[in-house]
Amino acid sequence: MNRSNRFRIAAALILGLTAISWLFKGIVDTFSRVPGGINNLVLAAAMFFLTLLSWKRPLLGGIISASLAVALAIYFFLILPDLQTAVLPLLLMCAPMAISGLLFIEADWTSKKRN
Repeated sequence: MNRSNRFRIAAALILGLTAISWLFKGIVDTFSRVPGGINNLVLAAAMFFLTLLSWKRPLLGGIISASLAVALAIYFFLILPDLQTAVLPLLLMCAPMAISGLLFIEADWTSKKRN
């Protein structure tokens, strides 16, 4: 197994496991009638789609994933009142998306021959 495949598998695992955790949280919240349950299901579906897109086209998916992570981080910093309430969403959503995006970009970079 070459380095490119290792990076792709690691990135897909990170993003896929994050999507599965948001899926379970969304299902539990929906059955418990928590108001944000549907939002978590939509987020999980988007992460699954992003994982599939990134697996097929690592550079495009990596750029989109890393860009969305940065956009979400900016959103959380602007919307939430202080840094302490923003840490949890940043660690649970933005960090895995940014890490997997960078790993997908690295996978594409290592798959191409460099002179």
